[in-house]
Amino acid sequence: MIRYLFFCAISILFALPAHAQIYNTQYRVPGQEWMELNTDHFRLIYPQQYEQEAYRSLAILESEYADIKDLVGGEMDRFPFILNPENDNSNGFVSPINFRSEVELSPIISKSMNPKSGDWLEIVLPHELVHAMHFNYNPESFTRVLSVFSPDIRRGTHTAAPNGFLEGIAVEYESHNQIPQSGRGNYPYFRNKFRSVLNTDDEWSMGQLIHSTTYTPPFDRHYIGGYEFVNWLLDSYGEDSMKNAIEYHYKYPFLGFGMALKHETDSWPGELYDQFSKEKKQNETDRLKEIGNGTDSLSKEIPFSATCKRLQRPKWLDEDTLIFFGRGCNRTTGFYTYDLIGNSLDLLKEVSITDDFFYSLSEDKSSLIYSRYHSHLLYDNLFQGDLHQLDFNTGRSVRITRSARLFSPALFDDDILAVQTSANEMNLVRINPNDGEILQEYSKPEHSTVVQAAPNPYQPGTAAIIGRINSTQAIWFEDLDLVSILDSDPEIVFENGSIFDLAWHPKEEKLLFVSDHTGTMNLYEYDVPGEIVNQITDSQFNAFEASYSPGGEQVAYIMQDEHEQTLQLLNLSDAVWQQVPADLWKMDKEITESFSRPLMNREENPDRSSWKAERYSTGWGWLKPRLWLPTYEDQDGYHRPGLTFESGDVMSSQAYSLDASYMAERLWYDASYIYKGFYPGFEVSLFNEPFIASFKTDNEDDDSTQELLQDSRGASFSVPIPLTIESNTRFTSLYFEPSYSVSQVRFLDPDRSSRPVSEFATRHTIGLQTIFNWNIRQFIRDVQPNAGWAFFAEWRQALNKDEIMIETDQLSVDGTLSRRYGVNAGVITFLSPLKRWNQSLRISAEVYSQTEVPVFGISSDFADHFSEFPFPGANNIGFLNTRYTIPLVYPDEGGLLLPLYLSNIYLVLFSQTATNLDYTIRTSNTRTLYGAGIRSRFRLSNLSFDIGISIGWEPTRDNLSYHFGYF
Repeated sequence: MIRYLFFCAISILFALPAHAQIYNTQYRVPGQEWMELNTDHFRLIYPQQYEQEAYRSLAILESEYADIKDLVGGEMDRFPFILNPENDNSNGFVSPINFRSEVELSPIISKSMNPKSGDWLEIVLPHELVHAMHFNYNPESFTRVLSVFSPDIRRGTHTAAPNGFLEGIAVEYESHNQIPQSGRGNYPYFRNKFRSVLNTDDEWSMGQLIHSTTYTPPFDRHYIGGYEFVNWLLDSYGEDSMKNAIEYHYKYPFLGFGMALKHETDSWPGELYDQFSKEKKQNETDRLKEIGNGTDSLSKEIPFSATCKRLQRPKWLDEDTLIFFGRGCNRTTGFYTYDLIGNSLDLLKEVSITDDFFYSLSEDKSSLIYSRYHSHLLYDNLFQGDLHQLDFNTGRSVRITRSARLFSPALFDDDILAVQTSANEMNLVRINPNDGEILQEYSKPEHSTVVQAAPNPYQPGTAAIIGRINSTQAIWFEDLDLVSILDSDPEIVFENGSIFDLAWHPKEEKLLFVSDHTGTMNLYEYDVPGEIVNQITDSQFNAFEASYSPGGEQVAYIMQDEHEQTLQLLNLSDAVWQQVPADLWKMDKEITESFSRPLMNREENPDRSSWKAERYSTGWGWLKPRLWLPTYEDQDGYHRPGLTFESGDVMSSQAYSLDASYMAERLWYDASYIYKGFYPGFEVSLFNEPFIASFKTDNEDDDSTQELLQDSRGASFSVPIPLTIESNTRFTSLYFEPSYSVSQVRFLDPDRSSRPVSEFATRHTIGLQTIFNWNIRQFIRDVQPNAGWAFFAEWRQALNKDEIMIETDQLSVDGTLSRRYGVNAGVITFLSPLKRWNQSLRISAEVYSQTEVPVFGISSDFADHFSEFPFPGANNIGFLNTRYTIPLVYPDEGGLLLPLYLSNIYLVLFSQTATNLDYTIRTSNTRTLYGAGIRSRFRLSNLSFDIGISIGWEPTRDNLSYHFGYF
C-alpha cells in the first residue's frame, strides 16, 4: 500500500505542469517579407509589397498625432502598428497586452463606415491611434507603480472603463477631424439606430449606452451610444472634459468611471443621463416634426418570426415571391423566400454571406451568385471572399473561385462583374463564371474604390457603378468595353451625402438608389433619359437596399425599425415622388476639389524624406520581460518566494514564460516557450520543481512519517496542429497535438538539500491529443451550441520503466516506475428541438482507461453534488452527461456608477451517470445524479462571469445538495 501511494504521489509530477501565458501567439501568412518604417513615435511593420500603403499609413499617424494628444493625452515612443495583408474580414484593434495595434489592410465592405471619411486607412488608423494614446496616457499617479512590474498592466487599467467610453471617444475623433462630414458621428446609417429608439420603451439606459451588448442588436451599440454621450459631454462640459475624466479614472480606477464623471462635471451619472436624454429626445422630436409619418406608415412589413431580426437586400423572384438574406438571434442565417399570397416563409439555403450582402439573380430566376468568406485551413484570422452559385432547384451551392478575394457580384452578359480586394481599395473585375478566371481588370484613379456595379439592361455593355474618390461616393455610368473607369465626372453625386444600393427598373431605364444627404437614408429614382431624380421614401430613420417588383408597381426595401432591420413593401403609388433639384445632385466646384484633396484634408503633411524602409527583425529586445511579478508559496512550512516573467515579440510569433523560485537552498524553475513563426510551430517546456512528500517510516511501533523533498525535473516538446475546415454558419475543425516528454524524479533531505537520498529515476512518454468539431452551430442567444458533434481523445504512453530506491535512516523504499499509459476519449452532440426558443441539449459520453498508477486526474470530472467522492482509487471511469439550457430573460441592462451589467439569466437541467469500469457494470458501481439550477452571465466593468446556484439529487443516496458557482 505504501508503494502504491508513493507512486500515485510522484506520478503527478511526471505529468508536466500546465502553465497559462497571457502573451498569446498566432500564425501569420508566410512569404510576406516583412519590413518596417520607424519614426520617433511609431514603428510601422508591413509586407514589402505594400510599401506605398505603409508610407501613406505612417503619414496619417504622424499628421493626426498632435490633435489626438490634445483630445485624450498620451504619448507614443516607437509604438508598433502592424498592417496585416490578406484578411478580407477586416477590422483593427489595439491591445494593451503586448502593446501594439494591428490593422487589416483590406477595407471593410459593409455600410458600417461613413464613406465621407475617405479611404480605409484614413478611417481606421486615426481611430486606433486614439485607443493607443488613451491606453498610454500616464499622468502622475500611484498607478504608475504598476509600470515597475509591467507597463502593459499599467496601460490595462484604462480598459477598466466601460467599452462605450473607449469607443465613444475614438468615434468622436474620427467624426471631428480635418475631413469634413467624416466619421460615424456624421453618418445617418450609424446615428439613426440611436434615434430610432428615442421616445420608445426600448430607449437605451445609461448602462446600455456605454456597455457592450451580446444579445441585442445593434451589436455596435456601445460605439453608437458611447459616441452620442461623449459628444454631448464635450459639447456640454468642454473639450477637455473627457480627457480630464480619463485622467481621474487612471488615478483612481477602483472608483469606476462614474466617479470620474462626477469629479469632472459635479453631477452623478444618473443626473448626467437625465440631462443627456432630455436634450436628445427634444432634438429628435423636433426632427420628426419635419418628417411626420412620412412613408413608414404606408409600407407593409413582411413577417419574419425571429428575435432581433436583421434582414438584408430583398429581391423579387416573381410578383408573388420575395427572396432575401435573413439573420436573427434564434433563427438560422441564410437565404429565405416569402410567398406573398400564402404568407409562408421558407429557408432556401443556410449560409452566411459577406457583409456587403450583394447577390445577383440569374435571368430566369433559377439561381443566384453570392460571395462568402472562407477561413484559411492553417492560418489564424484569415478570411477571404469567393463567389458561389446557388441553384434553387437542388439547393446546392457551387464554389466558382478560390482565394480570389471577390465581392458584390453582378451578372453581366455571360460573365460576372465583381469587386476585388487590392490593398486598401476595391477594384472592378470581370469573371468567367465557368472557371473563375479573371477576364478583365479595370483601372481607375488614384485613391478610389469601387463599391457596386449594376449592369444596365437597356444599354448592353454598360453599367452604373458606385465608386468613391477620396471622400465622395457617387454614381458613374461606364462603358465596360473600355478598360478604365471613374475617369470622368460622376452622373449623380451629393455634396452632403453618399450613394448606395443600385437596382434597375424592370421595364424602363430608371435606376433605384439610396442617398443619405438629408440626414436619413432614403430611396431615390433616377430617370436616365429624362435626367430627373425623384425621392421615393421619406423615412423617419433609414430606408435602404431596395428593389422593384417585376411589374414596377412596388418596391421591397429594408427599414431601420428600432433595434431591428425589417423588410417592407411600398406601393409606388404611395411614394413621395418629390423631384430633387439638379443642383443638389450634379457636380460642383466643391466636389471637384474634394476629388483631389490632400491626405486627411491637411495642407501640410509630415516630411517623409527621412523615412527609410528596413527589413523587419525580431531582434533580442523582446526577451526583456514585459511582465514580472513576485510570488510566494508555503509548502508544509517551507517558504518558497519567487518571480514570474513573461514576454512575447511584437508580431506574436513567439512567447515565453518563466517561474523562478527559491526553496530549501535551491533554485527552482518552470519555463515554457512557444514558437509560431512557421506552421505549425512548436512548444517546449522545461521544469525543475520541488514537492514535499511524507512517507511512513519503517518503525512498526508508531505511525511516524518522514518528510522528503521531491526533486522533479523534465522537459517536453509538442507540436500543435490546428486545422480550420469551415467557419461559416457552422464550424468544423480538427486539432492534433503530438508530444514527447522526459521526466526525472529523485528525493532529497529537505533540511540538507545537497544530500540526495535517491538517484534519479527517468520516464519517457509520448502522447497525442486530438479534437474534431463537426458542424457546430450556435445562434446569438444560445447559451450553448444547438447542433453539431465533437469527438475528442487523448492518449499517453510511457516508453520505459525504471527503478528508484530511497534510503534514509528511517525508511527504505524500493519501487519501480512502471510503463504507465492512459486513454481519455469521448463524444459530444448538441440537439435543439426547440431552437426557436434558444433551448438546446448537450449529451456527452466519456471514458477514461489507464494503468493502476494514473496518467489523468479524474476527480474534477465528477459533479459537485455527489454526497461523497465516487469510486475513490478507481482509474477506469465512464461518464454520461446531459445538460439542457433554457434561457429565461435577456435584461441586457446595467449601470455606470456600479459597473454591473446583467446579460442574461437561464435555467439549466443536468444529469451525470458515472460508472466504475474497473469492475463488471452493475448498479452498485454506477452513481447517477440529477440537478437543476439558475445561472446568469454578467460583467463587472469589463470582467465577465457566468455563475449561479444549483440543487442536486442523488436518488440512490437520497441526498439533496446545493452549490453556488460554476456547475
